[in-house]
Amino acid sequence: MNKKLLVSATFLTLILIGMSPSLMVWGQEPIIGGILHTPLSADAHALNPFSWTTTYEAYIIWHIYDPLVRMDLENQAFACIAESWSHSTDYSEWTFVIKDDVYWHDGKKLTVDDVFWTYNMLWNDTNVPRRSWLFDEITDLQIVDNTIVVSFGWGPKPADVLYDLATTLIVPEHIWDGIDLYTFANDEPIGSGPFKFVEWERAQFFRLETHDQYQFPIYVDGKTIPIISEVEAQFYALAGGDIETMANPPPELEDAAEFYNSSVHTALNDYWVYLGMNQRRYPNNVTEFRQAVSYGIDRDEIVEIIKYGRGAVMPASCNLPWGTYYNPSAKTYPYNITKTIEMLDALGWTDTNADDIREDGLGQDLEFDVIVSADAQESVDTVKFIKTYLEPAGIKVNVVPIIWDVLWQTVGGLGHIDQDYDYPGKYDYDWAVLGWVGFWSDFHPSSFYWLLSADRWWGSDDVNIPGWNSSVRWEVTDLCNDTLYSTDDAVIEANIDLIQELVAEDLPYVPLQVNGGTYLYKTDEYKGWELGPTDGPDNYFTWLSIQLIKPPEAGPGFLALGAIITLVVSVAFVRYRRRK
Repeated sequence: MNKKLLVSATFLTLILIGMSPSLMVWGQEPIIGGILHTPLSADAHALNPFSWTTTYEAYIIWHIYDPLVRMDLENQAFACIAESWSHSTDYSEWTFVIKDDVYWHDGKKLTVDDVFWTYNMLWNDTNVPRRSWLFDEITDLQIVDNTIVVSFGWGPKPADVLYDLATTLIVPEHIWDGIDLYTFANDEPIGSGPFKFVEWERAQFFRLETHDQYQFPIYVDGKTIPIISEVEAQFYALAGGDIETMANPPPELEDAAEFYNSSVHTALNDYWVYLGMNQRRYPNNVTEFRQAVSYGIDRDEIVEIIKYGRGAVMPASCNLPWGTYYNPSAKTYPYNITKTIEMLDALGWTDTNADDIREDGLGQDLEFDVIVSADAQESVDTVKFIKTYLEPAGIKVNVVPIIWDVLWQTVGGLGHIDQDYDYPGKYDYDWAVLGWVGFWSDFHPSSFYWLLSADRWWGSDDVNIPGWNSSVRWEVTDLCNDTLYSTDDAVIEANIDLIQELVAEDLPYVPLQVNGGTYLYKTDEYKGWELGPTDGPDNYFTWLSIQLIKPPEAGPGFLALGAIITLVVSVAFVRYRRRK
């Protein structure tokens, strides 16, 4: 009787275990389907591909829209909407052949007319925020059969055309024609990208589904993108199986990755953070003062503590610290608070009233409010560190976190929409901490043109450079123009070396750090993750290649748990009967 009971219990246990999805995965081949869950650290504001302002918005937008050309994990161009491309021998004319099998999410076919409409709109409207500088150089734009032909007044480098112009996102003419693209929130976007928009629950999540007419195979059914602002909360969601990847966990959580079947990937980011000292205000327009402040900031410690050692100190040259055009001879500002004090003394700016705050040449206290995005905790922490660093030198820093929209407006980020409109509070700040993404200036020399040239939007008086108006600015502008129109590699490299030296000496920005990333990703639920030197696992190629290993569970292994409980109870019952 006892043996029969034990055999029956064991048999029941094996049946229940066999029914449990969570215990069926070992040795199983990957299957098609499933929903990929990847978190977003903050909510988007709008999904307009021509006026987005944060990387959170860009992340969602690039799921939904495609350009003519995408860049692979090694920053090399590959065909997307364009089937192929060619150029004249002097690079002044480029022809893109448009694919015949690309569809919008509403089922309409994408045609060369959509490409022409998008490019023509950007060519003719110089105020569009998210617009390649190369649209300014176009002299003619034509449709020839199923191709778009772009002509320039000179021959830009192929890398510039493919990276800066051909990666422009294409929108459907039948939706965007007649739209005021400056005010259009685009809350229900329709693109031609790998995922279709389904739902956006503000501050909660985005839900996307696979574009069933997409030109390339996609192995998942869709993506859910929960908005989880706290890193610890993301970690627990990853450990509990609610998400499949996360970025930049604290080191102690990273070290625990193997215990929840996750792997670790590290990469560098094309994103740098800087302190903008508003040079429209004295004494920020004094170069020696900006230099003194730069010496007083321990950027190595900021990277090590706030960034957990991920990333690198951003050179004062405003050039990312790797690549073809990086000039290691440009001036650097290693942390030296003694040097800061000496430079302030040399300026004659001393503490005359014994309140531990120096006064400048006009008798004003060296006290500065630093505005910073309240959504970016790392940036807020960075300002707190700067406050501590500069205090011994007699400079008082006040940390002022504000919402991103107000910050962007205050530094002039909206001034390009209507130059005649004076936004409330525009330029009304002392210092600001901001970050910029998308330069790759070490590989694309023309990046300096729109970053630093007075002729371009980023370098203009209307935004970004905080009132930089020294003679160096105009010298840099001339060098940028010479570089842009030069075809001699030796001249280009010499110009860029000199630009970096001038910028590092004059400091239009006070660069802080280049961000680096550590990524965790689940390896027990999915296979097919694609990894690169500047990309984490959650990238375009992963979106297409990721494959579910096990079928979705109805619950957290309840059948298996029940089976184990049944076995334990059965054995205990047998032992009880035996004793009795």
